[in-house]
Amino acid sequence: MYDDVAILKAYTTSGRDSYGNPTTSEEKTNVYVQPRGVYASEFYNAAQLGIKPSLSLFIANRADYDGQKIVEFGGVDYDIVRVDWSAQRDGITLTCEERVGNG
Repeated sequence: MYDDVAILKAYTTSGRDSYGNPTTSEEKTNVYVQPRGVYASEFYNAAQLGIKPSLSLFIANRADYDGQKIVEFGGVDYDIVRVDWSAQRDGITLTCEERVGNG
């Protein structure tokens, strides 16, 4: 059921380089997910806000999610645009939009 793996990504500013520019570190967390479709009503409601959800991922254990804003699935990075905590008792659903550009 949860054979697919997604990578939750978190970025934190960890200091400054020798030129005074902020340095960023990346933390990756592998989680098992079940990909799901984006419902038409959710797609159209989001489109009114300028959001284009293209992927929905169900995580069975909500403790695996710690507020990350980016998820990699199938080699593609997505912004997490909505977190549904009421999806099921112990799980959550992440609604995602494909990232444009880097960073």
